[in-house]
Amino acid sequence: MPYRRSRARKRFDADTATLLSTVREAYSRRCPSSSVRQLALCSAVVLCSARLESYIEDLLGDWSRSLNAPHVTTDRLPKRTRAFLLSQAGVSAYRRYVCYDDETHLLAKLEPLVGQLHYDLGIDGRAVPPFPLQSIYSDRKYPSPKNLRRLFNRLGVSNIFDDLNRVARRDTQALLTSFNDLRTELAHVGMPVGLTPDDIKAGIGNVRSLVGYIDRAFYSLVAKSIGAASWTV
Repeated sequence: MPYRRSRARKRFDADTATLLSTVREAYSRRCPSSSVRQLALCSAVVLCSARLESYIEDLLGDWSRSLNAPHVTTDRLPKRTRAFLLSQAGVSAYRRYVCYDDETHLLAKLEPLVGQLHYDLGIDGRAVPPFPLQSIYSDRKYPSPKNLRRLFNRLGVSNIFDDLNRVARRDTQALLTSFNDLRTELAHVGMPVGLTPDDIKAGIGNVRSLVGYIDRAFYSLVAKSIGAASWTV
C-alpha cells in the first residue's frame, strides 16, 4: 500500500494553511494596522509550534488505537518500545533503589505490579495490553531536536534525523532548530528587526515539510511492524 497522508498530517496541513492565509490577509490592503500585522506574524509562529506538538500527539494517538486490532500482538511492536513501557512501571522505585540501596521500598513498590497485564509486553504473541500512551511522549512533547530524537528512540528509531535526512536530502534538524530559535526570540524578545512576512511563511513552510518527512518515516515504521492497513488516514 503506497504512503498516504495520515489523519494527523491532514489536520496539521489544514491548520497551518489557515495560519499562512491569516498572515497574507494581515499584510493585504484591508489591514493597514502595523501592530495587527506584527501580532499576526508572532501568533503564526507560536501557533505553528503548538500545531506541531498536536500533530505528534495525534499521530501517536492514532497509532496506539491501531494496536487494539486482533492481528496485532506484542511481537509486532519494536522491542525498544516494549522495553521502554515495561521500564515505566517501576522506574521511580528503581531510582530510589539506585540512589539509596533501599530494597524494601523497591519490592514494596513492585509487588502490586506482579501479574498485571502490563507485563504481557515482555512476552511474544500476546495481545498488546493497555498502556498509558502519555508516558511515551508527555515529557518529550515540545518539538526540539533532542526531544524528537528521544521520542522516536522510544519507538525503535535510533536517530530520527538520519531517516528524515535520507528522505529530505537536506538537514532537517537545522530546519527545526531555525524555527524553534525564531519562536523563542518572538516569545521572549518580541518582533526581531527586519523580520518579514516572507520569512515567517518560509519558516512555517519548512515546518510543514518537516511534518511531511516525519509522517513518511512513521508510516514506514507502522507498515513494517503492524502493517500498512493500520495507518490512519
